[in-house]
Amino acid sequence: MADALNELKLDCEEVKKLQSVATRQKIKDLLIIEQRRLETEIGKRTELAQKQAENTNGDAVTESEGAVGGQPASPVTKTETKPQVYTVKITNYGWDQSDKFVKFYITLNGIQQLPKENCVIKFGEKSLHVLVNNLQGKNHELIINNLLKPIIVEDSHFKVKTDMLVVLLKKKDKETWAYVTQKEMKAKEAKKPNLDKNKDPSAGIMDLMKNMYEEGDDEMKRTIAKAWTESRNKNMGDMGM
Repeated sequence: MADALNELKLDCEEVKKLQSVATRQKIKDLLIIEQRRLETEIGKRTELAQKQAENTNGDAVTESEGAVGGQPASPVTKTETKPQVYTVKITNYGWDQSDKFVKFYITLNGIQQLPKENCVIKFGEKSLHVLVNNLQGKNHELIINNLLKPIIVEDSHFKVKTDMLVVLLKKKDKETWAYVTQKEMKAKEAKKPNLDKNKDPSAGIMDLMKNMYEEGDDEMKRTIAKAWTESRNKNMGDMGM
């Protein structure tokens, strides 16, 4: 484990050196992301090694108590360690859009107190990578791939507000986005009823009603159930039952 930890530390130092000579901002951002990843892994391995050492030292102290004249051995001094920074995934965010931009609203308490360079935002033609470093002892990361439509990378940007990060994606085409990603669109479209032209029209309506009932709220379900019941009773009355 010690050899692997040393290799990680050497890799991290090399990445820092490369940052000092890099001239392209995109390359610098990638190097910063790699540095944070290495630092997180180094922290995890260091913490594990320290716990193992503490357990070993604790066993040794217990065995040596009273070894000389019945006097307990000197206590082992534990090394104070800094809390390690680790990365958490951002899973909750809001979004809306205008004719020109798709906007993401990410709530992060205290983000306005960070240096701006702690916010590393990488835009791709159909992707978004957000990394907020060392906010209240954590790195916060959001990765969105396969955006619904392409964006203009160079015109996309972000703003830091009180307890919130706002990311603005410049639309390549002034079209309304119904979803954020292609995956989300396919999942939603798959749930829609298939209104086949050659299918019995009444069967298509039943599929539509069933889909609305399954996805609707309580009020919608009560309304549909009532309409369904009234329609069934009417049909039974027409047949003289």
